[in-house]
Amino acid sequence: MEQHEESLGVLIVEDNSLDAKIITELFRDIKNGAAFKLSFAETLEKAAAAARVKAPDIVLLDLNLPDSYGPETLGKAEGLFPDLPIIVMTGFYEEHLGLDLIKKGAQDYLVKGKITGDWLAYSIKYSVERARIERKLKQKEAHLEDILEKSPDGVMVARKDGRVLFANHGAENIFGRRREELLKHPLTLETDTEKTVETELRRLDGRKIPLEVRAVDTVWDSEPCRLVILRDLTPVRTLQRNRDEFISMISHELRSPLSVVKESLDLVFDGSVGEVNGRQKEILKIGIDNSMRLNRLIDALLDITKIEAGVMPMDITKADLGLLLDETERDYVRLAEEREIRLVKDLPKSPLFTYCDKEKVREVVINLVSNALKFSPRGGDITLSLRPWEGEALFCVEDAGPGIEAEDLPRLFGKFAQVGRKRPPGVKGTGLGLAICKGIVELHGGKIWVESAPGHGCKFFVLLPVLPFDAALKGMVRREIELALARSYKFCVVDINFSGRVLRDNPRAAQLSSRAEAFLRSNMRNAHALLKREEGDFTLIISNADAQEGCRACSFVEKGLADIAGLSPGLTQNLTQLLCFPGDFKDEETFLKKLAAARAKGNAQGA
Repeated sequence: MEQHEESLGVLIVEDNSLDAKIITELFRDIKNGAAFKLSFAETLEKAAAAARVKAPDIVLLDLNLPDSYGPETLGKAEGLFPDLPIIVMTGFYEEHLGLDLIKKGAQDYLVKGKITGDWLAYSIKYSVERARIERKLKQKEAHLEDILEKSPDGVMVARKDGRVLFANHGAENIFGRRREELLKHPLTLETDTEKTVETELRRLDGRKIPLEVRAVDTVWDSEPCRLVILRDLTPVRTLQRNRDEFISMISHELRSPLSVVKESLDLVFDGSVGEVNGRQKEILKIGIDNSMRLNRLIDALLDITKIEAGVMPMDITKADLGLLLDETERDYVRLAEEREIRLVKDLPKSPLFTYCDKEKVREVVINLVSNALKFSPRGGDITLSLRPWEGEALFCVEDAGPGIEAEDLPRLFGKFAQVGRKRPPGVKGTGLGLAICKGIVELHGGKIWVESAPGHGCKFFVLLPVLPFDAALKGMVRREIELALARSYKFCVVDINFSGRVLRDNPRAAQLSSRAEAFLRSNMRNAHALLKREEGDFTLIISNADAQEGCRACSFVEKGLADIAGLSPGLTQNLTQLLCFPGDFKDEETFLKKLAAARAKGNAQGA
């Protein structure tokens, strides 16, 4: 029989010569019978030997052989031919037997004498192709299993009742327990399919592991389950700790000696320790200028590090944004005149108020105006504009400078970015100004961007939300919750209603309120945020503090306010309201509700 180059090798395991002849005739009846190359074996042992000489593509198996009998023949054949598809051929039909054999791995179940050649050909080709697909699926499954086992993250599948159905090697490492033990115990970690949960795992050996937990709903063996991904945050915590230590090192180990160096140079420059000539003064001036520049660089590094770490202190008050822009213009108008540059204001007719960190927003505007002055040519204009925009406030600082290439725009707000425009002689920057601006704007929930083209100047836009007090407070509490979850600590919020309880109808209200504000700013420096609702009405967010520390803070504040108002401490009791995370609230919405209820209760008691 002529062989086709793509013929399938068929090994027929059949001890009955008559049946073997019938099967051979079936292949001759196939229209393209040359597509099959037949070989025969009378026993499993001979079939295995033949397969070792030349591996077939498929095995046609009779269950009743001299060296094996009945359904167990299939199991033996699968052991001998683990990677080959097997079609069972019998002399009689039993429905239950056929289904059972297919469940045990047979590709098909055919009855001799009741099939045609074309039917047999179809079954063989179908079985071979399906076996190929199954092999590929098994390979992919093996690859996925290998990836899961090598992943440092823990991967677990748990039923709704917490019973663990699957756990990888990463989960073993995180829990410090063997897989068999994990499968015997329910998963008790908090999971949420809507958000990432950060928690702490206490292992049996006493170690505490900070974890990031992600979860999605899935199906496992037709049963609704939850896929849980666990990430050990210990390396992240180590990096955060190193970063904090770095900030501290810069603050104390560099700033202090640098201040001494500058003061010493100033003393020599001023002639306080002896007369200096003109050339010496020039050299000293270079040293003083560079020490000041290094000090600015340290300040900028501290600011950008605090912003990235989420620990930048915020001082939230009600601000008139138009007035802020007007004050900035007045501060720079003389410098602009010296450079023959005209500052133009375009402000809205009505005041535009929002609760924000006024000084940090001013820092953003100052940075943008300062940059515009650096790059604007003599005789040019710089326009400072503000307008309401769909419920938000839109600043714009526009200059007539050389503009920025399109490919440089995406990198403009990165750290140490020195792209775009050539600096005028003598103008030096840290490369951190715009990165700090971006961080400050995003701390307020806003956006900053630039529009520019070479030769057409730049337009820097800042879009800030216009917020009432409660919305600003909500944003600050949300930031602190995210930080507390990331670093596994608690925090407290102290609400101070000095105006409603002490200052009401007091002729010295303005003076007392100002002193109370100064007291809080100077004595509560560990607060991540100080928010001023109105005169004498403040909210403090104290990081890394539990309820006991919060109570001490309340007592300290009440005593200080009593001294300011000249009252006995008993008369200033209950001036403060304390709420602690996570004991009193776990999200910002719950916090606002509980704070409103606490303030209402306090006002009723003080009425």
